[in-house]
Amino acid sequence: MTTKHLSLYILSILLLAITVRVYAVVSHPTTPVADAADYHRLATGLVQGRGYVNVAGRSTAWRPPAYPLFLAGVYTIFGVNVTAATVVQALLGGLTVLMLMALGAVILDWPRALIAGVIAAVYPVLIWLPRLLLSENVSLFLLLLTLTAIVLYLRTSRIIWIIVFGVFCALNTLVRGSNLFLAVTVACALMFIRWRTKAVNWRELFAPLLVLAVTFLLPFVPWTVRNYRVFHQPIPIATQDGLTLYGSYWPPQQNGKLIWGSLPGFEDPAIVAAAQTGDEVSESRYLNNLTRQRLREHPGYFFRLIPSKLMSLLVPLDWEVLPHASGTTRALNVGYLLILLPALLGFIVMLRQRVRHQWLLWLIFAMTLLQSISFYGSPRFRLPAEVIALLPAAVGVSTIWQFLKQRVRL
Repeated sequence: MTTKHLSLYILSILLLAITVRVYAVVSHPTTPVADAADYHRLATGLVQGRGYVNVAGRSTAWRPPAYPLFLAGVYTIFGVNVTAATVVQALLGGLTVLMLMALGAVILDWPRALIAGVIAAVYPVLIWLPRLLLSENVSLFLLLLTLTAIVLYLRTSRIIWIIVFGVFCALNTLVRGSNLFLAVTVACALMFIRWRTKAVNWRELFAPLLVLAVTFLLPFVPWTVRNYRVFHQPIPIATQDGLTLYGSYWPPQQNGKLIWGSLPGFEDPAIVAAAQTGDEVSESRYLNNLTRQRLREHPGYFFRLIPSKLMSLLVPLDWEVLPHASGTTRALNVGYLLILLPALLGFIVMLRQRVRHQWLLWLIFAMTLLQSISFYGSPRFRLPAEVIALLPAAVGVSTIWQFLKQRVRL
């Protein structure tokens, strides 16, 4: 494959990805609700000079700031216009496909990376995601960028890639707090890899980790300082962790069934008690302490919830991203079902071929599983793993194609 042909293929896939996403956001516009409505309100407050405030007009740190700031940047340029924001997200969705191909190229090779790009370009969930004001639109792009950076560091040992990883991993954590696990686990993995290299001395072992720590922590400084001035306490990410943790074990129920993904409200006495503690920092601390206390008193409860959480994570349905028929609340995720077998075959092939740095892909699956067990799972929360699965799916498709070609020749 010549450089000219490769560039043509990449450009064609990028244009395909952008075209179908722009069509999706223009043909099926949405009104922001739930999380999307909150992000829209926060961004609007920033643009209109009210600051980062809650519905009562008071300064808040309940949500991480990066995605509302992203929306505020779009609104500053185009006005407070949801359609403009979704079109920008459609363009970003195209760049996300481009970053998936880049990651595929450095871990696999360009032919299989291009196959992954084609699948990602027409993957239903990724097509419809930009029409919603959800943080995953930015988070998925940053995730692929940071994974590519860490592979390039492992291949070249150039410190610039550690800096890129640290900065953008921090920004991604400020988009979604759960991405903090990525920085911690990659740092541990880097230490282990370097430790196994006997020729590496202590300086070579800890210097990259020190650079990673500094570049990761610096982006948190402005937000943490702001929160200290508002709440007189250092809050590096957000104050929603208490309610999120509590809702991960005592969510609302409907007909005796736990509704994962919905946060409990004032129908729950614990939420009422938390609201009486003062500000949102105190509420979060109260719910954190209450959750730990209950789990210590009933440790078996944690394990009883795991099957239900995993079922919610793995179910081939979607009730947030894909458009669903009138009168229904969910849609079948056909793309998810179609990639399962090719992705499984691809992982087997990658293991047998001992593909370098494939542990990074496994890491995303492990993080998604751990997050679901510790908190709760939902089709939306598996999106990082779903996107990463497109790489082994491309390997699986390539393997099947090669097998069929050989059979036809015979």
